Amino acid sequence: MTIRRLVRAWPAALLLLGFAGGCSKPFRPAISPPSVASAPTPDSPQDAIRLFEWCWNERDIATYGRVFTDDFRFIFALGDSAGNPFRDDPVTREVELAMARHLFVGGGSGWPVISIVLVLDPTLRVSPDSRPGKNAKWHKEILTSVDLAVTTEDSTEYRILGNARFFVVRGDSALIPQELGLAADSTRWYIDRWDDETLQRIGGTAHGPADPGDLRADRALGRLTASTAGRSSRRPVAPAALVVPPLQLTWGQLKAWYW
Repeated sequence: MTIRRLVRAWPAALLLLGFAGGCSKPFRPAISPPSVASAPTPDSPQDAIRLFEWCWNERDIATYGRVFTDDFRFIFALGDSAGNPFRDDPVTREVELAMARHLFVGGGSGWPVISIVLVLDPTLRVSPDSRPGKNAKWHKEILTSVDLAVTTEDSTEYRILGNARFFVVRGDSALIPQELGLAADSTRWYIDRWDDETLQRIGGTAHGPADPGDLRADRALGRLTASTAGRSSRRPVAPAALVVPPLQLTWGQLKAWYW
C-alpha cells in the first residue's frame, strides 16, 4: 500500500484541541504576513528562510522548488503519528513539492485553499549546524517560531503554532537539483532539512490526520448545537458563542492531509 493510501485510510480522529482550549482563553488573533514585494534572494542563511516564508505566503510553487537541496528531508515531530507512514520512507524534496503544490495550487485530498498566512520570527538567529560532522563554515541552523493560518474554500481555518528548525547549507557545499540548472555558488543558500516542532505547542501526542470532511462536519455540528441551545433557553446566546475557533494542528498533520 502506498504512503498516500495509508494516510487516507487512517480512521478519523477529532483534533479540536484549539476548540477545547478556547473555553478558557481566546484563540490567537488573526495574523498578517510580512510585507515583501518580491522574492528574497537567498544569499544568506536568514534570507534562505525568508524565501521559504515568502513562497508560502505567495503560494509560489515554482520558486519553492528552488529552496531545497536534492537530498532535502522533512522530519515530523517526535510523537506526531501523522508521520508514521513516512518513518521508513521520508519526505524528500519530491514529496515536499507535491504536498506544497496541493496546498498552494490545488489537488490531493484536502479542501482547496484560498489563503495562507505564515509568520516566522522577525529576527532570525543563526547558529552552527548542531548535526554531527557538519562544518559551520558551510552549514547553519535556524530555530524560529511559527504562526501559520490556512483557510479553505469552505471557510475552515487550520492554525499551526510552535517552532520549526531549519538546517541550511551554502551553495558550494550543497547537493543542488540538476533540474534547476544552477552551479555551485558560495553566495546562495539552500534548506537541506526541516524539523517540525509544532507538536510542542498543542502538547501530548497528536493522532494521525483525520479526514478534513469529518472535521468540518464536527464544526458544523458544534454550530448547530450552540444555535439550538440558544433557541431553547430564555437568554439568547451571544454571537461570540457561535464562533468556532481554528482547528489547531501540527505542520506535519497539515502536510500529510495534502499529500
